[in-house]
Amino acid sequence: MSIAKILLVSGSANFSTRDVWDGYRIGLELAGMTVVPYPTFSFLKVLSPESVCSDIIGRAVDVENNFDMVVFVDGLFFRRDRARVPRSIQQAGIPTALIATDDPYENLKSVEPYFTHRFTNEIRCVEKGVIYLPTATPLLPQLPPVNNPSFDISFLGTVFEDRVPLLLEIAKYCEQTQRRFLIAGNIISGVEEFKKLSSTELRLRTIDTSEKWEIYAQSRLTINLFRESKSPADSPSPRVFEVTALGQAALLTGPDRAEVRKYFGDSVYHFQDADSAISMIEQALSDETDRRSRVELAQKITHDEHLYEHRALTLISELTKAEAQRDNLQATEEQILWIIGCGRTGSTWLNELLGSLPGIRRWHEPYFGRFFKHLYDRPDEFQRAASFFSEQYKKVLLSGIRDLFFKMVYERYPQFGRHSLSIKEVNTPELYGWLRSLFPAGRVIFLVRDPFDTLDSYIDLQKPESWNERFADNLPANPENRIRHAAELIRESMTAAMDAYEMHPENQRLLISYEDLLIDPAPHLKACSELLGEPVDQTAIEAAVEKHQFKKHKETGTLQFRRYGKAGVWQQSENFTPEVLRIANEILGPLRRRFGYHNS
Repeated sequence: MSIAKILLVSGSANFSTRDVWDGYRIGLELAGMTVVPYPTFSFLKVLSPESVCSDIIGRAVDVENNFDMVVFVDGLFFRRDRARVPRSIQQAGIPTALIATDDPYENLKSVEPYFTHRFTNEIRCVEKGVIYLPTATPLLPQLPPVNNPSFDISFLGTVFEDRVPLLLEIAKYCEQTQRRFLIAGNIISGVEEFKKLSSTELRLRTIDTSEKWEIYAQSRLTINLFRESKSPADSPSPRVFEVTALGQAALLTGPDRAEVRKYFGDSVYHFQDADSAISMIEQALSDETDRRSRVELAQKITHDEHLYEHRALTLISELTKAEAQRDNLQATEEQILWIIGCGRTGSTWLNELLGSLPGIRRWHEPYFGRFFKHLYDRPDEFQRAASFFSEQYKKVLLSGIRDLFFKMVYERYPQFGRHSLSIKEVNTPELYGWLRSLFPAGRVIFLVRDPFDTLDSYIDLQKPESWNERFADNLPANPENRIRHAAELIRESMTAAMDAYEMHPENQRLLISYEDLLIDPAPHLKACSELLGEPVDQTAIEAAVEKHQFKKHKETGTLQFRRYGKAGVWQQSENFTPEVLRIANEILGPLRRRFGYHNS
């Protein structure tokens, strides 16, 4: 696919998104693309968000416009209800791309189904199917060096609370040494402390573009201060590129980031804390020749490699390559992982853990197995010649169902193939006997739990006001028969899952017990990722485990979907009367022993 005409859509609000969007608008045009810009932030001044969303969809899918691609430069606007915009465009057959501007603070997986291609400006957010495309700068006006700048040091931006301590230390240093310090922007807190210092000038307002360039030109050194965050980041911000591109002030940047060092080396000054920042300020301001030499080298590096024209060429190259791969993509069933077994065994938790790992997405209960329900209930239909499901036409049946499955996967998960897919399918045991025929290279996880605990959970959900009380609608009215029905359902599902598990080669299967998962999920997640060929580092695994700790859920306990997060619950449960225990031993006892569980 050749890409010639692009609808370039911006997010709504913050200046960084606008600057990135404008940079790509210029860069793509310089790269020879026909670009139709859509500045959402401007249209929102005259139209409602709903009207803007409808307008974008209309423009994108209008055949008169003939767009090859719709590119969204966005942070948070096209999310939740507004995700209908990229979703509608994609379903109309037009590829979509997201250049995310809020990494690492926004979870890209939440918008996975709505964007055909995804790019991140933060290297720590790179994973399979997510391409690194750092921010950059447009080519800026060339100004002659100012011989006697008005300020020794400047800082432009919002002074958030976490920035106050370091900037205040620098301001105090300037007061002691009679250095001229400018802070331009909005100060969230601490303004009175800065006003006490005569060497520090405050411009408490939003700084427009022309004034920004003037400040850089009138400064010997300007500070780029990365904010503190729970989500670690390592890539340069737009300010790093714009300061170096202008070629006036030297850049003091920190806390130290490896990507900034990789790009700029010692052409910029790096700091880690207030002491090292002040040390670098002394070094920069005491050696003008060295400072100017660094400025010139940093400017050359940015002009040679980090303009939006460069990023636009990379974007088009990656999109063209990805579209070609998508056209030729074969069903990669090795990247499908089926979680099988029985309901109420912790399968939701396992699937959430897996879906939080880089390179893996999750699908929660598609009920794909219902295609085989008719045969499961009436196996004689397999032998009846006139039956649609006749064994004589098994090849056609499996081929058709398989093709439909992958078409649905690619519709829901456009990046599939560039990531793997974990599918929780524990409530359709009718599928299990067909998995090996349908997906001979697929992977399975058989999740086992003490059948008595599973039965206890099934009894709980049948009670009035439980999270799934309608489960009991079609069950026998007699309480004993209901218990028997639940126990037989568990036995049937787990037996079918065990048979399917044993049909798969050892390198395509894993057996995991819920009890072992409770003790330590990490080694099991590692084994699952390796089974899929998506090995994940320990840091990512630990982050997934931390994110999905049971204690972080608010609604837990009896009658809730998430109950206790424990093993052996049946032993203290009021559900397990002597009569229930008798039925459980009768129906589930052999299965329980088969799985290695024993009565306490």
